[in-house]
Parts: sequence; C-alpha cells; structure tokens
Amino acid sequence: MSLTQPFTGTLYLPDKVVPTGTSPVVLADGQTVALVQYHFWTVRQRFGILDPAGNPVADGVARGMTGRTYEVTAPSGARVVELRLGFWRPIDGAVVTLASGRTVEVMKTSIWSDRRFEFAAGGRPFGRITPTTGVLTFHPDSYAFELSAPVMSALEAICLAQALRTAVRAMRQAASG
Repeated sequence: MSLTQPFTGTLYLPDKVVPTGTSPVVLADGQTVALVQYHFWTVRQRFGILDPAGNPVADGVARGMTGRTYEVTAPSGARVVELRLGFWRPIDGAVVTLASGRTVEVMKTSIWSDRRFEFAAGGRPFGRITPTTGVLTFHPDSYAFELSAPVMSALEAICLAQALRTAVRAMRQAASG
C-alpha cells in the first residue's frame, strides 16, 4: 500500500505505547502501514510519522505563539497537512490544508467528547474519527479514521489524526493546569 495515494477505508490509530515511544497505524486486516513516533520532552508538541520499516515520512509540530497551527511536513520540507484551529471553537472552527492546497473542514460531533470528529470537503462529508476505547482508560486517544471517499491520502489522514490528537491533548493540559 502506498501512503501517498488517495485512500478509502479505515485506519486504526492506537494511542501511544510508552516504552517504545511509537504506536502502529493499522488497516482492518492488521497490516501495519505506518508508525506514529512521539517526542515526549518537547515544548512544541512534536511528533513523527514513520513508514513500517521505521523511516521518517513526516514530522509535525505546533507553530505560532499560541500553538494554534499544527504543521506536518515531509522530509523534503513539503507540506503534508496544516491544521489551523479556530479561535472561538478550536476544533469546530478548524481548517485543514492538504498537500495539494485543498482545504477540508473539521467538525467536532459531540459537545461532551473531544474524541469524535467529522470531515467535509466542499460541504460534502467524507470521513470521521471515532474513539476505539472508553474515556476511562490509559489510552483514551485510540482512534478509527474512516474515509468514505478518496479525498486525501493515507499519509494525510494519519498526519491529520495525529495533529488533532496532539491539539486535543494540549487543550486538555491547558484546561487542567
């Protein structure tokens, strides 16, 4: 499977595995298509996306004074995904710019949960992220990302899911302390 080709289907993104600092991204059949690498001791909420062999394919970081923009780039420096959080409604007002320059809207689908998202392009829904674990767990941010139309590549989807996961964690930390 090519990470850069348009993708339809479901990607499973388990929450981080602390001893290794990575977590796999798998298909429904269990095939690992990528790894998410966590950088634990960074101020700018950095993360990396690796191919199954462990080679870097993207790097993400929060940008700006308030960290409201998450930029994910390829090793060449080319943009993979940019997530700009909204001002009054950070997730509901978020806009995503894909590598092609196409924009995607993000909608939080529950006022009670910061773990459910839907995506639309040109007003047409094409994907959603839902949690695969309960709230009261050590891994609350394990997700399934379902894409019903080939709007983005698997790499863009993985980068977007990880940028959202990182943004939500940063908001939770800011609210708790």
